[in-house]
Amino acid sequence: MNSSAVFAILLLFAGLIVLVAEVFIPSGGILFCITTVTLIASVSFAYAAWWQTNPLAFWFFCGFELMMVPAVVIGAFSVLPRTRFGKKILLEAPELDQLTPFAAETARLTQLIGRRGVTQTLLNPGGMVQVAGERHHAFTDGLLLDPGIEIEVVEVRGSRLLVRTAVNSPAADTSFPIPASTPLDFDLPRDA
Repeated sequence: MNSSAVFAILLLFAGLIVLVAEVFIPSGGILFCITTVTLIASVSFAYAAWWQTNPLAFWFFCGFELMMVPAVVIGAFSVLPRTRFGKKILLEAPELDQLTPFAAETARLTQLIGRRGVTQTLLNPGGMVQVAGERHHAFTDGLLLDPGIEIEVVEVRGSRLLVRTAVNSPAADTSFPIPASTPLDFDLPRDA
């Protein structure tokens, strides 16, 4: 076996190894470029080694390379999710038993929709409210509510309650007297 054949085989295996590394190491395509150059160099060394003496060996080598590239990529992607690194980067879906506590809490909070309670802290727009004898994290759609205001639960978002001022509550009147035109401290005098 001449040196060109040895280089062709070594470059083929080196290119396949770098291709596997491209799957596991985010390189922005640099490793893919190295793989492409390596595999093209492998074909050129195979051409130099076998084209003149045994063209069938050259075509066999090219066919083997064309089969190995997708096989190695598919193999690497099937192994990747089983590794600890792969589980981190692929963000594997959580198991059902991990979701059960969240689902149970969401179902419990959903039962509070429509119930009334009282603000415990200033909702600016988030804070604490007391509904059904329990303290909950709550927020409003931009309103500022003082402590002691009667509220109504409108919606559940995650583990927080969306609340609004309760209808027929003394604090429900949010009409503010708007003064007529008043000069500002920084208004400049107008020349007639």
